[in-house]
Amino acid sequence: MLDDLVSLALRQFQQDCVKLCEHHYPTVHNRGMRDTHMGKALARRLMRVLEAHDRPAQFHLLDDTRPHSQTVYKLQLDDSAIYILAHRLLSGNNACRDALVRDVAWLLNNGITDPSEPGRVIIVSDHWIDRTNASKAVPSWWLGHQPIHADAYRAQGIRLVSATTSLSDAISPLGLTEGRYRIFHPLFRIKDSLPLHKYLLMTATFSLGIEEHTTV
Repeated sequence: MLDDLVSLALRQFQQDCVKLCEHHYPTVHNRGMRDTHMGKALARRLMRVLEAHDRPAQFHLLDDTRPHSQTVYKLQLDDSAIYILAHRLLSGNNACRDALVRDVAWLLNNGITDPSEPGRVIIVSDHWIDRTNASKAVPSWWLGHQPIHADAYRAQGIRLVSATTSLSDAISPLGLTEGRYRIFHPLFRIKDSLPLHKYLLMTATFSLGIEEHTTV
């Protein structure tokens, strides 16, 4: 049931991203959403979905005094917890990818106080594809394979590159395995109303602790 609600919130979150971009990021030449905007918006959307299904949650901002650290939000339910780590990829290079992995490591080692508590970790990121091969490899790096709609990228002039590593390869040794990696395209082109594949909204969700015995 919790996985269903998370998936519902992620689908609805696409509309939140559209509104955020309209009000705070009006041009296609921006560097992506600020981490705080992205993380807080997803946390609020998830809270609304949970409350609508009689699963109220308390909102917490994890305190982290590290310099240049990413904000982590925690939603505490009666029987589980959901952690949201927002980290935009300003670039597709290894330095930016490694920074995301370091923040995931911090969350697992310092932010989660009770690893045995059932819950979920949600990583959310965004990226604007540029002309570099590193950027064009981001979808493959995030998913672990090329998107199934690679033709749609090519139709918009984007020739994707296969990554030699993946996000899963980087974080599996940290203890996050069997995640669900997704890429959304919430923005649409004005001229034909087709999804703008240059903009990537990426999510990865993982289970924590002892799984609930419910039918999903």
